[in-house]
Amino acid sequence: MSDAGVQYGTTPELTAEMIYGQLDVLIHDEVFRSSKRSVAFLKFAVEQTLNGSADQIKERTIGIEVFGRDPDYETNIDHIVRTAATELRKRLATYYVDERHRAELRIELVPGSYVPRFTLPCQGRTAALDPEAAPDASGSSLESHGTQVQLASVPLKAARGKNPRWWRRAGPLLLAAATLAAAAGYGWLHRANPEDLFWQPVIDTPGPVLVAIGDHPNGPPTLPATDGIASAVTPVPSSDSSLTVPFGDTVTIARVVGALEARNKRVLIRRGSSSSFSDLREGAVVLIGAFNNEWSLRLTRQLRYSLALDPDRHLIYIRDAKNPSSRNWSWGTNQPRQPVTGANSPKLQDYALISRIRDSETGHVVVVVGGLYTYGTEAAGEFLTNPDLMQAIASEVRSGGGGHNLQVVLGTTVTDGTPGPPSVLAVSAD
Repeated sequence: MSDAGVQYGTTPELTAEMIYGQLDVLIHDEVFRSSKRSVAFLKFAVEQTLNGSADQIKERTIGIEVFGRDPDYETNIDHIVRTAATELRKRLATYYVDERHRAELRIELVPGSYVPRFTLPCQGRTAALDPEAAPDASGSSLESHGTQVQLASVPLKAARGKNPRWWRRAGPLLLAAATLAAAAGYGWLHRANPEDLFWQPVIDTPGPVLVAIGDHPNGPPTLPATDGIASAVTPVPSSDSSLTVPFGDTVTIARVVGALEARNKRVLIRRGSSSSFSDLREGAVVLIGAFNNEWSLRLTRQLRYSLALDPDRHLIYIRDAKNPSSRNWSWGTNQPRQPVTGANSPKLQDYALISRIRDSETGHVVVVVGGLYTYGTEAAGEFLTNPDLMQAIASEVRSGGGGHNLQVVLGTTVTDGTPGPPSVLAVSAD
């Protein structure tokens, strides 16, 4: 059977019976047995698609039909469907990454929607170095996404030079094998989930990840004495630290730790004020919080986008080194701490900065996740752990294999003390 393209329904090669059979295998596998909502979500999406109702697989419909929400429930406040979709995508990825399942029919969720797609596995292809030699157990295998290239062992007499013509025969096949492997790798990179690619440099760093939490929530930052230096100065957090963390920051901590542990990465959580530079030198670091985290302020100061303070205008803001006079992404430090709620309450705009860098000071990958206020931090955490939202920066995160420096500026509209879906305002990749 030849390679099958992406299918959203049935074809002569891809029948409903095959899809239902794979669905049954999935929901009874140990990856799914522990999550009733992932099973219910997947069954609903598959059945609706096979019944010809894929256009009805919408967030509100899923919330009502699968999770029992009221018909008029607020999708901007209740994120049950988006959270469940993220979990379902992770479980599908965990299942199919296992070598035992590589030859099975694939069921995935289409990026940017909740519609499943069904794809037949690729047919294996074999190429031997010596056309006269059958592949045996001593050969090595290069395998990627259903395409297999079997490299048979070279006869000993040829290796000793008694048959010099073997190289002329094998050379083109070696080149073809290398080309196939490179093409498969390129194809994987351009199909990979942007969320996975974003976190990959962190996952690849040996040892546990240090998650350092901002713990200076009491009051706006200040500017240190500059002795007449005119260049931008890094703000300093308030001197007081706290054992409590704002709710929005807590949500982001849970999301980030969940994303790392789902990728089998061990996590150490510490307060930012008790994390030393020596601690940051131990391995990959994730910093939660912006102006309440001294390390966030220090490690982003030389980047295109950094955290800045304008005391004359009572603003904290995200500074663009290419447009330093702009205050478009700012938050007033003289605003009331408690949000005004109610039908006539004003909407607020908060902003967040996500930076993933290979820091020259620590020698490791550092990820900074912080909003100007706690709403922005919460929105940034939602963005980083939602594959659908991260499609907005797919091209940038895929550039360079996901290992380059990356910064994302986000905006969110806050209503009744709750941040709305984050939107991408600017991206810098180098």
